[in-house]
Order: sequence, then structure tokens, then C-alpha cells
Amino acid sequence: MRCIFKGPGLVVAALLGCGLFILGTGGCANYKNNAPFYSQNVKLQNKNTALQAAIHRQKSTIAELKAQLAAHTVPVATLAPKRLSELFTVSAVRVTADTAVAHLKNAKALNGFRVFVRTLMPGNLVLPATGTFTIEAFDLGIAHGSQRIGQWVFTPQQSKKLWYGNFGLNEFCFNCPWKKPPVNHSITFHLTFKDALTGRVFTNQRVIKIKALPTVQAGK
Repeated sequence: MRCIFKGPGLVVAALLGCGLFILGTGGCANYKNNAPFYSQNVKLQNKNTALQAAIHRQKSTIAELKAQLAAHTVPVATLAPKRLSELFTVSAVRVTADTAVAHLKNAKALNGFRVFVRTLMPGNLVLPATGTFTIEAFDLGIAHGSQRIGQWVFTPQQSKKLWYGNFGLNEFCFNCPWKKPPVNHSITFHLTFKDALTGRVFTNQRVIKIKALPTVQAGK
């Protein structure tokens, strides 16, 4: 059988017809073979879009929370870093070995700790510095219940009055009356200091051997 096409228009129509026939038969087969991949790709794209939207919402929430926190946080007035680098500033704090139990306010019985603290600049040189001191005492030998037997906070105004530079002490002395007396000789002291000048926070922890325990102990 012979197909005779006359004229350029008929030739173009024939070619288009053949092309559409090939695309129709081959295209349907390809779509059926690749349909699972197309579906999986659409699902992944939808999942990625959802994840991007969730990340955007999380970033917006974090930014909002930071703004709220900044609005309720009183900024610490301090010098610029370049100016601070020109000054002697605190680089560490330390609970000293002078720390012990004591008869606070001339009490007849032991009723608290006398905690000695030094604020230090580089080279472990003593530098008096005011700030907020938070002292915690832990009796790790307590088997049941809370091991923290006390917490005391001293403001910059209070701590400034508690510096002792006479007789070679060169340290702060904090009277810490207890509500829960120690029952073991090893007491762990944890110190947190927020420097009033720089706003930086320093910590120190030290175990102190208590030579004498109170007569009336916890639980008796």
C-alpha cells in the first residue's frame, strides 16, 4: 500500500500525525513506568515545604521570645570591651580553705558557716571586686532527701561591706547561717559570682573538711 502526499501542507500534517502517534504510545508507557517516582517526588516536595514552614514558624517564635526576654531584662551598664581590656578585671573566683563552721553572732552552739572568698585577676592576684555572690552548700553524704543544706545570696551593696583586707586576709567573709545543719565532715561549696563591673559570671566549687559538727544534727 502506498501513501501519496501531495503538497507541502500534506507532508507536514503527516509528519505531525506520526509524531503524535509515537508520543501517545511511548509517552503513556513511560508515564506508567515512572508514575511511582513522580508520586514520591511530589510527596517529598510537599514534605520539604512543610518543614520549611515549620522552621520559619520556629524562628519567628524564638525571635519573639528573645524580644520578650530583652524587654524584661535590665541591661547591665558596663564599659566597651576595648575599655575593659585596659583595666584590671576579675578572671576567676575561689572559695578559700579558711571556710569553716562558726558560732555566728556569738551563738553558744555552732549555727552556720563562715565562707571566705577571693576574687582574682590573671596570675591569681587578688583583686577586690563587688558583685552578686551566690553560695550553696551540699552535704553529699546525705543518703536520703536533698543534699543541698543551704543557699545564700549577697548583693553588691552587701558584699562591698564584707571585704577584709587587714592582717593579710584580702578576701570576702560571708556569714551563712544554716537551716539544715551538716551531718558529715565533707561539705561541698559552690560559688557563683556575677561581676558588677563587667556583668560576667564566674563559678568555683570546693570541698571543705569540717572539723566539728553541730551538737544537734539534722533528723534528731
